Amino acid sequence: MAEPQPSEIKEGDQAPSAIPGSNKSETAALNSLDSQTTDTKSANTASTAALGKAMKNLNLSNDEKSEVKNIKVELADVVLLSENLDISRARATELLKANDANPVQAMRAWVSS
Repeated sequence: MAEPQPSEIKEGDQAPSAIPGSNKSETAALNSLDSQTTDTKSANTASTAALGKAMKNLNLSNDEKSEVKNIKVELADVVLLSENLDISRARATELLKANDANPVQAMRAWVSS
């Protein structure tokens, strides 16, 4: 059986504490939460705008690669470096070009880096 209800509550009525914002302090608390949400959104928008501006100014090109000289390297030297240093042939070619196609200098540069 159902528990008996107090006499001041009628069937279908809601208790005042169950209605959000029925109290002034509750209303103030809910309003402060709403204002914090809009402040957070504006801060996120500002952060996003700053991030976008920074990304536009970011230079992703590697200046070292543009300075590589146009030097002809021997395939034997590329194979020698790639097998002995356990690096890719592209990396071995870059090392050789940076060191005037000298495999000894390229090995020394790779070891010292």
